[in-house]
Amino acid sequence: MLKLAWLGIALISSSLWAAEIGQRFASVAAYVKSLPNGEAQPQQSYGDLAGLGRRDWVGVVHLDDPKEGRSRQIVVLTQNAEGQYVLAAHGPHTSTNEGTSHVSLDEVTINRGSFFVSWSWYWHGCGGHSRQQIKLYDNQWRVIGAEISQSNSTIDDDGAYDTGDSAELSNNLLTGTAVIHSKPHQKRAVTKTMHKQPSVVLFNEKFDEDTGDVDEFADYARCNG
Repeated sequence: MLKLAWLGIALISSSLWAAEIGQRFASVAAYVKSLPNGEAQPQQSYGDLAGLGRRDWVGVVHLDDPKEGRSRQIVVLTQNAEGQYVLAAHGPHTSTNEGTSHVSLDEVTINRGSFFVSWSWYWHGCGGHSRQQIKLYDNQWRVIGAEISQSNSTIDDDGAYDTGDSAELSNNLLTGTAVIHSKPHQKRAVTKTMHKQPSVVLFNEKFDEDTGDVDEFADYARCNG
């Protein structure tokens, strides 16, 4: 996909992380309060992640560190039988200083034992959306699916912008099946199905708007900027 020069996006030192995996909290608010300058964002959701009928939580937390600057992190808290919240997983810290790119983490939802993270972005006449599915699978929080779309723009003879090429990717990381549906500018749509080795992508090691992409997808709807 349009993996652009996100020079402003960088991993932040794990020293900002105050809690440890497995640590318990009386509530989600108590967890957020334990973080240095932590702040829960509107992108959050309650739901059942383990089929136990409990009120688990996934959300975005922003941290403000004097040295590292402002960063965000996606966090998973599971509710135990006593009603406490246990830190189950978290993605990497990433800076919210995104330079000339415009990346938005739009929504976090929980459904049928998985949580989903939705993004959108725009840069130099290119734009796109992505939605990843994360689940506790074989005792690991893994990205098991991704849907990504992207498009670019063209300029007509009058200097007006118009829709250019567009493409959509659906990638099942558990089976290795990826489908690309592309629509080049003023040409017929084409669908390509690929079968790859299943991928193990751990939520805590790498997670951003590109996660779940496949190399071939970068060939479609390239950015013109």
